[in-house]
Amino acid sequence: MLLAVAVLLGTGTGVAVLYDLTSYRPHTERHSGDLALVGATVLRGDTLAPITDGVVLVRDGVITEVGAATELTVPERAEVLDLSGYTLVPGLIDLHVHLGSSELRDGDEPGPFTLPKAAWDAMRYAPAHRRASLEHGVTTVRSLGDELSWVAQIRAQVGEGELEGPRIVMSGPLFTTRNGHPVTTAGTEPDSGVVLLPSTAMEARSMVRDLAEGPHRVDFIKVVHDRGHSERPLTPLPFDVLDAIVDEAHAHGLKVTAHWSTLQDLDDLLSVGIDGLEHVESRELLTGWPQHVLARLVDADVPLTATLIVSEAAFAGQNAPGAVAALQERVREFHAAGGRTVVGSDAARPGVRFGAGVHRELALLVASGLSPLDALRAATVEAARVLATDKFGTIAAGKAADLVVVDGDPTTDIGVMRNVVMTFRDGRPVFDMRGAN
Repeated sequence: MLLAVAVLLGTGTGVAVLYDLTSYRPHTERHSGDLALVGATVLRGDTLAPITDGVVLVRDGVITEVGAATELTVPERAEVLDLSGYTLVPGLIDLHVHLGSSELRDGDEPGPFTLPKAAWDAMRYAPAHRRASLEHGVTTVRSLGDELSWVAQIRAQVGEGELEGPRIVMSGPLFTTRNGHPVTTAGTEPDSGVVLLPSTAMEARSMVRDLAEGPHRVDFIKVVHDRGHSERPLTPLPFDVLDAIVDEAHAHGLKVTAHWSTLQDLDDLLSVGIDGLEHVESRELLTGWPQHVLARLVDADVPLTATLIVSEAAFAGQNAPGAVAALQERVREFHAAGGRTVVGSDAARPGVRFGAGVHRELALLVASGLSPLDALRAATVEAARVLATDKFGTIAAGKAADLVVVDGDPTTDIGVMRNVVMTFRDGRPVFDMRGAN
């Protein structure tokens, strides 16, 4: 490792790594006392109903009151922050990230420089990923495939105030097979700690129990159930193993979300009672949803983290004109039928950046037929529902003051979400662009 660091310091990559490690400060003090955010248009509650000239009162990091300036009295002792001209939005939630992955450009492959950077970032707990998330208004991330003890430690350090960053919800390692994704597709080492490879239902149950009852209890379980396609067939989980994972997880109060590819994969997953689906990049969907499949999916009320940004990147170099547009049409049909669409970026897949990936995903969802308001709800209210939490996700009394200040009206133009002016985590400002040139 030291040799790799020495080599990196003589390269542009080394400079970037050193910047990542030294430029992001530790956690600030927890918010205490009273704070009044005044003057902004506030998107309040589950409906994100706009309040012009709104007031949000915060005490010790928790929202105490939300309303119009004519309705609320600001406590004399409160620190007052005037946000006139801006819009106040709930903190964004990215439901699909890999914190231990080093960001690559589209088409890049891991090499002698990117791998040491990933190792060094891991040693210091992904400072660039944490910083980029907050700078883009992402205040919560769900890690779906990282080494258990490492991601559990960063979750604890952020939660306990030792590091600054978005709050972290995690699955730890993901369940797959030796000839499945990401072992076959991305070259993930079977013994890397990022994957679990049960061969029997009994072994699968034991692995789930370890994740649920061990010293680093996970918040979710993730499975990869993917047969691939004709040009690259993959081995899915045996059905009895898949069923055992989901059943054991549910017995421990854990939800299970799944990476999938084919309609047979989807049928299996719905049959075992899956709680969430990741991606909508199946080649079998390019020509449309089979009507009975769409109806079954909507009836099951299973949220779909579409990750259209991943499809956009994946099909970019495959001479597949119209593929992304076709998948966007599938998302439109799913949403129109009453399906629950939520937001995840799959950062740091090649071409997908932390924070910025959420903004691109929002734009792709709007281009797929969701209204800007629906897309915002998919990244806040509905994403919080997926996490089964009442602690954040909306601007309402009793919720954590995870807030984003943007310049413009994102309910009419989703591109405005790129204009992040400030980000608050539990009531403390963690990013502030006011006054910047």
